[in-house]
Amino acid sequence: MFANERRNKILELLSRRPSVTVTELTGLFQVSLETIRRDLEYLEKQGALKRVHGGALSMRRMQSYTGLSERFAEHQPEKRQIARAALSYLHEGDRIALDAGSTASELAHLLCDSFQELTIVTASLPIFEILSGKPGFQVILTGGFYLPGEKAFCGHLALDMIRQLHVSAFFLAPSALSLNFGISEHIRELVEVQRALIAAADQVIVLADSSKFETCAALKVCDLSPRFLYLTDDGLSDEIRDAWKKASLDIID
Repeated sequence: MFANERRNKILELLSRRPSVTVTELTGLFQVSLETIRRDLEYLEKQGALKRVHGGALSMRRMQSYTGLSERFAEHQPEKRQIARAALSYLHEGDRIALDAGSTASELAHLLCDSFQELTIVTASLPIFEILSGKPGFQVILTGGFYLPGEKAFCGHLALDMIRQLHVSAFFLAPSALSLNFGISEHIRELVEVQRALIAAADQVIVLADSSKFETCAALKVCDLSPRFLYLTDDGLSDEIRDAWKKASLDIID
C-alpha cells in the first residue's frame, strides 16, 4: 500500500471516531511503528489530526445535528452517569443555571430527588416543567422568543434577563468539544444564551457524554478553559484523556 493511500485510510478512520492508536494502525496496515509515526507526523503538519502519546486525535470530525426528541433517546445511561456526577458539585440553597437539552434534563430530574431548596435559572421549557413542581425550588424561566424545535427561549429578551442575574454555577451541555475548536453548538440562538450564562456564573461545569469529545458543531460557543470542569462518562478513550490533561483541562467521570 502506498503512503498516500494509507494516510487517507487513517483519516477515514478518524472521520468515524475521535481517536486512533499507533498499535492498532501498525496491526491494520502491517507496517512498522516508525512508518505509522511518520504518517501521523505528516498528517499533523497538514492540520488533519493531532498527535498524542500512543496515537492521534481527529481535528475535523464534524457532528451532525439531531433534533431534541432524538437526543433524548441517545446515550441515556451515559447521560444519567454524568448527571449523577454533577450532584456532588451542588449544595442546598445554591443558585445555579441549567442549559437546555437532554443531558441537562437528566440532571433536572435528579435535582428534584436530591435537594429541597435550590434556585435554578433556565431557558428550557421542559426543564422548567420538571423543576417547577418541586416545593422549595425557585425556578426562573428566562422568557424571550421561543424555539419550538429545541423547546427553549432565546433572543434579546432572554439575554437581557440573564445579564441581570448571578449564579454560582452554570451546567453547560454543549453539542461538541475539541482541543482544536473549543466548545461548539448547532443553533445560533442557543449559543448566545450559553455565552450569557457563562458570563453570569462563578463556575462553569460542562456536561458532555464521551461521544461529543473531539467533535465539532457548526458554531463556536467559547474556547476550552482550565477554569471549567468537564464531566463525562467512563467511555472516553485514554488518548483523549491524556491530550486534555496535557492541555491542563480537568476531565472527571
